[in-house]
Amino acid sequence: LAQQKAAAAKAAAARRNTSGFESTPAPGARGPAAAMARASNAGTLLGAAPTAPVRPGATVEKPVTRTITFTYDAGPHNQLANPKLKGSWDADGRFNAQWSGGGIPMKPLGNGKYEATVKVADDGLARNWEWGVSVDGPSGKDQWAVMGEGNLKLDLSKPTASYSPTTYHQMGAQRSGQDVSFKFWAPDARAVQVKVTDKQGQQQRIPLTRDEGGNWTAQAKGAWSQLEGKSYVYEVVDSTGATSDRPDPYARRMMGEQRGLDRLFLDPMRGKEVDRYFPGATGLMRFDVDDAEDADSAYLVLKDGDGNPLNKAQLQERLGAFDDTLIDKMRGGKLNDFWSRNVTDDGRIKMTNQGGAWTTLVNNPDKLAGLRYEFQVFDKDAAGKLHLRDDVDNDGKLSRTERLSSSENDPWSDLITVGSGVDFRGSIFTDPTAFQFKNDNVPREKDPSKWTVYQLHAGSFMGQAGNANRSTMEDLLKKLDYFKELGVTTLELLPTNEVEGSRNWGYLGVNSLASESSLGFEDDTGQWVEGDEALKRFIDAAHGKGLNVVSDVVYNHVFGDHNGLWNVGGPSNPYFNWSKEPGKFEQRDTPWGAVPAYNTPQVKQLFIDHAVQQVQELKFDGLRFDFTEPIKGVGGKDGWEMLREINRQVHFVNPQVWTVAEQFDYDPAISRPANPDGTGGGFDAQWYTEFQHRLVNDNSKPGLVQAAARGLKTDMDAFVNLMTAPRGLDSWQKALSIISNHDEVGNAQRTMNTAEGEKATDFPDQWTRGAARFAGGIGMAGPGIPMFFQGDEFGAQNDFRWGNPSTWDSNWSWQSVGKGVDFTKVTFNDAAKATYERLFTLSPDAQTKDAAYKAFSTEDRKLFKEIASLPADARKGAMLDVTRRQSFSFYKDAIGLRNSSPAFSAAAEVKRVYTHNDDSVMAFTRKSGNEEFLVVGSLNQKNLDGYALPLPPGQWKEVLNSDAAAYGGGNFGNFGATLNGGNTKVNIPAAGYVVLKKVG
Repeated sequence: LAQQKAAAAKAAAARRNTSGFESTPAPGARGPAAAMARASNAGTLLGAAPTAPVRPGATVEKPVTRTITFTYDAGPHNQLANPKLKGSWDADGRFNAQWSGGGIPMKPLGNGKYEATVKVADDGLARNWEWGVSVDGPSGKDQWAVMGEGNLKLDLSKPTASYSPTTYHQMGAQRSGQDVSFKFWAPDARAVQVKVTDKQGQQQRIPLTRDEGGNWTAQAKGAWSQLEGKSYVYEVVDSTGATSDRPDPYARRMMGEQRGLDRLFLDPMRGKEVDRYFPGATGLMRFDVDDAEDADSAYLVLKDGDGNPLNKAQLQERLGAFDDTLIDKMRGGKLNDFWSRNVTDDGRIKMTNQGGAWTTLVNNPDKLAGLRYEFQVFDKDAAGKLHLRDDVDNDGKLSRTERLSSSENDPWSDLITVGSGVDFRGSIFTDPTAFQFKNDNVPREKDPSKWTVYQLHAGSFMGQAGNANRSTMEDLLKKLDYFKELGVTTLELLPTNEVEGSRNWGYLGVNSLASESSLGFEDDTGQWVEGDEALKRFIDAAHGKGLNVVSDVVYNHVFGDHNGLWNVGGPSNPYFNWSKEPGKFEQRDTPWGAVPAYNTPQVKQLFIDHAVQQVQELKFDGLRFDFTEPIKGVGGKDGWEMLREINRQVHFVNPQVWTVAEQFDYDPAISRPANPDGTGGGFDAQWYTEFQHRLVNDNSKPGLVQAAARGLKTDMDAFVNLMTAPRGLDSWQKALSIISNHDEVGNAQRTMNTAEGEKATDFPDQWTRGAARFAGGIGMAGPGIPMFFQGDEFGAQNDFRWGNPSTWDSNWSWQSVGKGVDFTKVTFNDAAKATYERLFTLSPDAQTKDAAYKAFSTEDRKLFKEIASLPADARKGAMLDVTRRQSFSFYKDAIGLRNSSPAFSAAAEVKRVYTHNDDSVMAFTRKSGNEEFLVVGSLNQKNLDGYALPLPPGQWKEVLNSDAAAYGGGNFGNFGATLNGGNTKVNIPAAGYVVLKKVG
């Protein structure tokens, strides 16, 4: 994918060269730092180009006094205070390019609004009248608070001027006390009204009125208590007269996909799961009941539109024939979850338990449209009697009220439509300020240079049975102690914005401020926690554990079959129309979807608002921007300025927020400050996949692990040169050093699979496991801010393919093996595995008499007995789980070493000591202050005994060996010895590394 993105970036750059993109602004453009109007320098900073026309009736001899009221709306950002109005006038109101009038305190109006009135002298000449505001805030006192490029322009013909850096407190459905206001941008619509629906299906409509800016507005007095929790859409009559329902782009919560409905796609020739865009893919409706692993059984009941259950014959007639052997191919013959194999004569479909979730697959989803569905879950009591869950009146069936209140069934509608399983439907009235964060002030590492980042996908992190049992925020909440034990400081979530389908990576692009509804869960009190609150609970709890949380945001494109922004108000398509000529349409594209029209203020503002909302309302500690090149390339100057404005905004309201750009090809300018001259993107760092490409895997030039595994020469020189002179970076502090990530795993290979060579197996050998540890460990010891993807810490081998949820499970069974065993005293490597397998063939009595068994330590015997007691077909998996436990121990110690010393911080000194490509050996030092470490590694196929190295002066004590027995290695190393500098013999393990600390 990196190559694909790089190619797209190159094409975008070519377009940029013809799109008027400028690295420096046009004369007169100014950034916020320069825009602070101070008499000492304002004259040189302000542009001289006049912007206001000559007005009749005003002359230099007889200027006309214009009284203008200025409003600054800080919105929900109550940490911003004491705003001062500043502008291009003097104390007498006459035009002054030096802004000598000083700062005028603005009076508070409430709800974050401030006002000041100024009388200016209009002399009728064309002047460059400008204004702005400074405030006291988190970034300091009297800070310039205009976030866009340059200053705000002032039109003297108008009695008012206003500015609001963000609008997410104005747009959409907003609560103000008991009132509700609406604001929806659809400039070409003929009419818009709000259609409100309750859970009983009753509707009401609220008409909206268009203002001069193309916004449709209304206020419902005293309506909040009546509307809260109901669903709504904007019913839009577009410019052609067609009517469509649109979700609210500024909603924080959507109805989401109907609960328990999803889609699955098959290659009809091979029976393999494929993504939804695979040519000729066969679609199936996937019915799931999650979080009911303790149930005795579950059934799916399909009904006609009137609610009458369909029997087997009626279902067969409606759905038609289907080659169900495709299901066997997909499932490998392990599961039997196709509906026709499990349907009773009365039409009830018994669901299949898969990893704790109950599943049924049904063919021809389009033929299901118009039917209704119901899940029936049965529990067995102590006497063995079955009871229908949620059947409150015990009549053996679910009433409408019981079904709607059931956590297994959808709370809004049981009617299947053509969009079921994909469409996230309408918006929900909710107060985004209702959740109370409790852990904002709990200490956590705020210096990104000391971070270790763990990237994860919330919907699959704890997935089981081919993601039949997908994970939610509830699963992540229960795993926070796991992250603490591992030692990572920061969790980076794949996008959590609402997208189509409950099983999705999240990269369809941001089209609303809503959080993914499928992240919701039923808590221990039986209360359903919606997706947005589930996300807030997780972030707050993570903060309580001292962990940072970073959000992944996608502003470079918007795509999907149910993109609510597309053609809003008519075919002029304002969210995606780049043309400014009336009646013309210009669409700009990426390989993944259309680029939003950043040159339209309302469009740009949606993405700015989303970014600020992520850090202010949801409390994310940072933002990772998906592929930024299309934004500044295809998007040209407008996209570049949007990125700069977003970075100004998020750092202004929270100076500790960290932003990182996925930029291909690497561009140091993007991680430089957003300067007044238009240079610098304002990001704190770049997403540096180059590190992973040189270390692990790359299509164009094999990475170290990839080359070594295939018997090729390893270019140790190139990798060490990268560490000492990184391409496209000003400093390693500005790099998120990728060890693995979702793209490299999902579109290439897992690190473990790369280390196996051309063909992966189900049990990687010792060299392979060592090479995977080598990759992770060098990443932790190397420069930059290290990041790895979920599962790498225990040697996961799943592919994690986009659009193929069955490949997403990492397999957590390793946490169950060897409970009560002290693994620090266990020796398990390939030799031990062979011994285990030989002993398995002996009787228990013969095992105890065997010399190898007698040589086992007490802990080795415990582990062997546990695995030997398993069924024969489960022992191999258990032994693999042992290696995964060992890998976790290694990662834990490698991260712990990084956390223990500033010498491993992102920008600490890194120096080459030695490289030898033929021997596949490298050595480098990391140093900060008086602390210095030497890292010596090899991807040779053999242990290097007494390898002569030119060690730096001093004494060096071995403090970590990736080949230690506790990690599943052969324990080849220097056994904690202290080595002298100079030409010294060092033991270097095959596919391993050792770290030595300077002690003298």
